[in-house]
Amino acid sequence: MHLGLTCSPSQNAVVAKAAQQVDRKTMSVAKPEADNSVAAELASFIHDDRLKVNLFADETLGIANPVCFEWDAKDRLWVLCTWAYPQVKPGERPNDKLIILEDRDGDGRADHSSVFLDGLDMPTGFALGHKGIYIGEGHDLIHVKDTDGDGKADSRELLFTGFGTGDTHQNINSFAWSPGGELLFCQGLHCFSHVQTPWGVRHLEEHGSWRMRPLRRQLNSYRRTSSGGNPWGYAFGKWGEPFIKSNGTGVSELLPSMIQTEHIGGGYWGGSMQIGGTKIKSMIIEIVDSPHLPDDLHGDFLIAGYFARNIARLRPSVDGAGHRLETLDPILTSTHNAFRPVDLNIGPDGALYVADWFNPIIGHYQASLRHPDRDVKHGRIWRITAKKRPLLNSPKLGNMNVDQLVRQLASPRDRNRRLAKRRLMELPKAEVVSGVRRWLKALDKSDPQYEHRIFEAIGVFESHEAVDVALLDRLLAAKNPRARAYATRVAGRWHDRLDDPLKRLRKSALDPDSRVRLETIVAVTEVPSAESIVIASRATDGSTDKFINFALTQAVHGLAEHWKPALIAGRLKFDKGEHLTRVIATYGGNELMMIVRQRLNDPAMVAVLASLGNAADAERALELGANQAEVLQALIKSARERNLKPMGKAGQLLQAALEDNSNPARADAIQLCAQWKLRSSIGALSSIASDRKETTPIRLAAIDALGVIGGPGINQKLNQLADSGSTPTLAAAAVAGLAVRNSELAAGKAAKLLPRLTEQQMTSLLAKLLGRADGANALSQALTKESIPVDTAKLIRRWLNTTGRFEGGLIAKIDAIIGATGSVPDYSPELVAKLAQESLANGNAANGKQLFQLPLVSCTACHAVDGIKGVTGAMKGPNLSAVAAGLPIELLVESVLWPARQIKEGYQATTVTTKDGRILTGFADGQRGGLIRIRDIVSGNITTIRAAEVKSQNKTGSMMPQGLTAALTQQELRDLIKYLSTLKTSAPR
Repeated sequence: MHLGLTCSPSQNAVVAKAAQQVDRKTMSVAKPEADNSVAAELASFIHDDRLKVNLFADETLGIANPVCFEWDAKDRLWVLCTWAYPQVKPGERPNDKLIILEDRDGDGRADHSSVFLDGLDMPTGFALGHKGIYIGEGHDLIHVKDTDGDGKADSRELLFTGFGTGDTHQNINSFAWSPGGELLFCQGLHCFSHVQTPWGVRHLEEHGSWRMRPLRRQLNSYRRTSSGGNPWGYAFGKWGEPFIKSNGTGVSELLPSMIQTEHIGGGYWGGSMQIGGTKIKSMIIEIVDSPHLPDDLHGDFLIAGYFARNIARLRPSVDGAGHRLETLDPILTSTHNAFRPVDLNIGPDGALYVADWFNPIIGHYQASLRHPDRDVKHGRIWRITAKKRPLLNSPKLGNMNVDQLVRQLASPRDRNRRLAKRRLMELPKAEVVSGVRRWLKALDKSDPQYEHRIFEAIGVFESHEAVDVALLDRLLAAKNPRARAYATRVAGRWHDRLDDPLKRLRKSALDPDSRVRLETIVAVTEVPSAESIVIASRATDGSTDKFINFALTQAVHGLAEHWKPALIAGRLKFDKGEHLTRVIATYGGNELMMIVRQRLNDPAMVAVLASLGNAADAERALELGANQAEVLQALIKSARERNLKPMGKAGQLLQAALEDNSNPARADAIQLCAQWKLRSSIGALSSIASDRKETTPIRLAAIDALGVIGGPGINQKLNQLADSGSTPTLAAAAVAGLAVRNSELAAGKAAKLLPRLTEQQMTSLLAKLLGRADGANALSQALTKESIPVDTAKLIRRWLNTTGRFEGGLIAKIDAIIGATGSVPDYSPELVAKLAQESLANGNAANGKQLFQLPLVSCTACHAVDGIKGVTGAMKGPNLSAVAAGLPIELLVESVLWPARQIKEGYQATTVTTKDGRILTGFADGQRGGLIRIRDIVSGNITTIRAAEVKSQNKTGSMMPQGLTAALTQQELRDLIKYLSTLKTSAPR
């Protein structure tokens, strides 16, 4: 099944309509409103009808142009305001302020305001911590405190200076604490920073992120960590997964970019870490974690849409080692030209608070710095609550002792855990460490949240730079891969205080979970060692994706000063030749290839030569490695991906390899003959294919090769092998080979052979036969003459369903054999409404869950649902664990019956037909340099073909074939829809 939308409608469709209207306006410089009153702005809000909005604070409490805000442990809201932006007038003295707001009577509106610090000059970010406030002010990062308890700052410490101020709205900003007590903040692309630290001078001469470990005064810079030039905003998932927002549209996965390359010069940034975004410029991420707000918002990303004047909404899901975001409708939009949301924060009562810059003009490129319409008088904080849902009673964290704060680490609310950790961070180390250890010892190890408790605890230890090896090892051995992933990050952080830190990271590099391996690549770059790149390359074994590949690229360049000299000197050994190949290919340049050619006495270097060399190198590699599987497999890959084929004596060398029965790489040699289409090998391959003394894998390889190479007598040979009483496995391979050139002949033989095959054997044969343009029609005709059992027909139907193939004639033939004669009715809104109502009223969710897992329906072949394990490794449709959260049941009905009407972004199928009659169906995975990449929907493997080979390329809509549910009764259909309507639990981040 293929369910989901590009944009899910909210409870109030007016919100989406208003957003579209606002998008068409001039965003940056708007006409001032005649009425700037609170009442006028409040009346302009169009929002989800389950919510209500009230004013929390405005200019009457001293608020104007609020940049950002943050709650403290005493439930006070700290707001940073600037009147100096974008530039003070000559002779003026800047007087920007940090203001504390309090709601003392608990009515949802601030009633007390005090100035903690004034005299600031255009501050752009702050964070509460270590009994004071960290503030970014121009060139400086300062820490201010109130030492006498009068509510005003009286102590100022300059921590670092030298941050760039090339553009005022790009100065260091968006201060945020990581789960381990690191302070992260951003800067924009026109800021050129050179900061002296106890660990050396740190540079960042473009946009990127800073990370400070306060107790060690350790500052690190990371280049281009967001998809846009002006990053602004961080957020962390339940297990510490970091995200970053650009001041443009994009949200990016931060982790793969947290590798230092600033010391190299030049850039190694692929720009591929964006995982989603808003339609128009926006800033800040707030992940909803409040039982007060509607359930379907939980886990969603809310974004401050200062350009579109809205609060945008994105929904995360796991995507390999990283995530992807689905764009939903905003929860609030305003038609007031001065509404400019710039920060969001969940408050102690569970409500969402919004900092409103309140200005018709945003930025300073598009309007004069002295433009008279710039508003420096107004500023507002709005409070958004949910109707008919109780507000929360926040624990009084500001009054708690260490043991009470430690117990808050088990709070179900992320907000409470974060604030408790921030308070623990500033209390005496010995007292905190002892308190956490007592708490850990008393925990119930059978608690499902036990490992998450350890995650929170180790974050407290990190914030105090208190290394606890036993706790680290316990988390590294956790059952939950997200726990192991975070522990791997900590191992990198503590590397200089661990005995043999790489030993732990070597184990993480072999983890079956791709997120753990991604964390490994990033963590090893903390360790300045040549061996680190060996571990990073090992972590790329298994499933990889853009996140892992990008991180490896960063690691290769970031660690080059350590591994490159060791490799040149012959001191560096990789676990596999393909690891070395990956590193050299990533680094590039002729220097390393010269080293490879000089060291061909090392088998690993021969494999590198086969992977990266030219035609002459390929022949040399074949001379040296015709009996080495790694070398031959590298040559096969080079032939497939680079069309590399040596001249000269390649056929002679392979002939010898084919005839050598003791050659352990003989199957690879056979495959290489096929890849290079060496007709000189046909005689040897025919003999191997017919020799009953040969092993089945070798005979299969030879039969496959004959089918690929073709030529005089091949069809006759394959026909003979198909009819010679061979095993079903060998016969199926021969028929598959025939399909390449004679689909009609192959289909006739397939119809007779299919009932003798296992499902796996049948899958392989169908892939070859129906991979031809005329294959489906040929099989349909063959089944007219040859009857097959019902169970065989069901397996064919299942294969068609799972591969997204809608072959009308063949499906009709198969369904007739099965007896599934139902059909899908024509679409009509009335039918949708009727079926939705009947499903809710009379559907049986338990029965629907069983139907969801039926092989014939094959939902689990494409979709993951929490608690239901899919039948294939590659997911071809979106995770449905929360499909009904915010998605009306009417759209669920449409997605089931007419999948082409509702195609989720990123799941549009593509079918390519080549000039030689092949059909490739899958997801388009990019086109570059005359090459088209198609990701196979069954295996997830990438097939690369030259654009010149393509006869046609068409978008074929949903991977879910229409008619998939035709075999269901009306009640079964109601049951299935009812089950889908119950799926409202968000997939884990």
